[in-house]
Amino acid sequence: APWYIENFLKIKDKRAMIIPFKLNKAQNIVLAQMALDEKHGKPKRYIVLKARQMGLSTLFEGLIYRDTSTNENKNSLIIAHEEQASSNLFQMSKLYYENSPELIRPMKKYANGKVLSFENPTPDDNEKLKNPGLRSKIAIATAGSGEVGRSATYHNIHASEVAFFPDAKTTMLGLLQAVPDQPNTMVVMESTANGVGDWFHEMWVKAERGENEFTPIFLPWFIQDEYTRPFRSEQEKEVFQAEISHVSQDANGNEVRTYEYELMMKHRLT
Repeated sequence: APWYIENFLKIKDKRAMIIPFKLNKAQNIVLAQMALDEKHGKPKRYIVLKARQMGLSTLFEGLIYRDTSTNENKNSLIIAHEEQASSNLFQMSKLYYENSPELIRPMKKYANGKVLSFENPTPDDNEKLKNPGLRSKIAIATAGSGEVGRSATYHNIHASEVAFFPDAKTTMLGLLQAVPDQPNTMVVMESTANGVGDWFHEMWVKAERGENEFTPIFLPWFIQDEYTRPFRSEQEKEVFQAEISHVSQDANGNEVRTYEYELMMKHRLT
C-alpha cells in the first residue's frame, strides 16, 4: 500500500496545488498497524482518536480507492458527520481517479455526487456482457440523512468524525453488520475528541480494554511537524524555559513542578 500510494496517488495541498501523496508520521503509524494485521490475516478494524489536520482522511480514502479500483465486485462506503465533509471526502476519491496513471485507471460508469462506479459505461448490453469492467464502487453518505444502505454488503467503510454523528450508535451498528468478517475487509472509525460519555468514547474505552474487535490508534498532536514553530528570538525561548522550569514548594515543603513541565517530561516534548 505505501508504494502504491506514493507512486500513483496525487492530492491537493493547502495551496490548492496537485502534488504527489507523500506519507507523514501519523499516516505511517496507521499503515504499520495495518501491515501487522494483514500479516496475521486479521480483518482490519480500527478506532482512531486524532488531532486535527493529520491527513488521515486522505490516507483512508487512498486505501479505499486503491482497493476498490483494482479489484472486482468491491463495495466501499465513506460516511462523514455533515454534508460538506462528505462532499470533500468524495472529491478526494475523484481526484485520485482523475490523476492516476491511465494504465491503471479502470472504466468508470458515472461519478455523480454520491457514487464513483467502476464499470463499463456502454449502453450496449452485449458489449457490457463481454467487458463489464470491475463492477466495484465507492459510495458516499452523510450520517443522519437516512441515505445509508443497510441492505448492501460493504468491504470497506471509512466513518469520519464519528464522535460528531447525530446518532453514532444506530448508524454504526447498522453499518458494522454490513461488513463480512473477512481478512480483506476494512472498517475505520476516526474522530477528533468530542467529550466523554458518547458512543465513540465508549467504543474507544472498550477497544483499549480489548472488549471489542477494534484496535485503538491514538495520534497526538505532537507527532505532527506542523504543530511546532520556532521561537522568534533566543530571549523569548529563555523566558519560556524559565517559566516552565519554575519550581515551587507545597505546604509540606515538597518541590512542585509546573503542569507544562510535567507534560513535557511525560511525552518527551521539545
